[in-house]
Amino acid sequence: MAGTLKEIAVALSQKQEHYVDFLTNDSPILDNMRFEASSHGLWNAYEEVAKISGAGFIDINQPLPEMEVDSNLKKIDLSILGGEIFVPEDKAAVIGISEYFAKKVPVLLKHAGETAEKKIIYDNFIPYAVENGKVVSAGADDKCYSMVAVRFIPGEVTGLYSAKNINRFGLLDSTPINGGQLYKNANGLLGYGVRIKGYIGMQLANPDAVSAIVNISADNIPTAEQIDNMLVDAKATPASTYIFCHPKVLSMLNKYKGNVLQTMTGDMDVNRSFAAWNGIRFITSYNFENGSEKAVELA
Repeated sequence: MAGTLKEIAVALSQKQEHYVDFLTNDSPILDNMRFEASSHGLWNAYEEVAKISGAGFIDINQPLPEMEVDSNLKKIDLSILGGEIFVPEDKAAVIGISEYFAKKVPVLLKHAGETAEKKIIYDNFIPYAVENGKVVSAGADDKCYSMVAVRFIPGEVTGLYSAKNINRFGLLDSTPINGGQLYKNANGLLGYGVRIKGYIGMQLANPDAVSAIVNISADNIPTAEQIDNMLVDAKATPASTYIFCHPKVLSMLNKYKGNVLQTMTGDMDVNRSFAAWNGIRFITSYNFENGSEKAVELA
């Protein structure tokens, strides 16, 4: 099964759909990413193409050239997304156990989604672009913003989830601790608990699919040429590529409105997409740091 987290959740159960709604409520990148099942439960084995010798034109009655794909076998571990919720027995007696957890789960899952999205931005997308030389600087030296172009490719650039876990519990497994009975937490307090856990990851296996502009500020706005080059570096296509950034970065680009920056209608098939650069859609997220990124030093 492949799709957005919400599409996968809808295929599982109504409860799972609600969990994902809470998780992605303020995480639009996570909301729009596509996810695929990992190959081995908690980790994924994949091939990264190193060299391709393809077909060619030959004369009549000549032997066909040999086609070959050299690849490197790699492995990536999934991460745990979740936590434990505890309610002391006295509070549970007043509020009710199920009522307490029903109020807390949406808030905690929302925070978990924001945390996961920040990790994807700052531990995956931007470092991958830097590692592969697909990044340029807008020139700021402090209090910076960044923007990333990502072309999602099945089997290469995609989110991952544990198929083994999802078949047993769904995307997010909600299980009462101690069978729903009283227990003592780490502080020796008696109460009731629920554990919520899921396994997701991010696979980046194509250096020509992720690019970025870093060191952006109000005084150092990317040029139109830099943005065009960022999209070329990611081999961007309207069908599979997004530009991710903080809403303030999109506001900075308003000077290009009417030329290469087009305002989009609200009935698009992509959530929270407000504008596009030559057809490549923006998705803005408050999970980018708000002008507090350190300047990235580039070689």
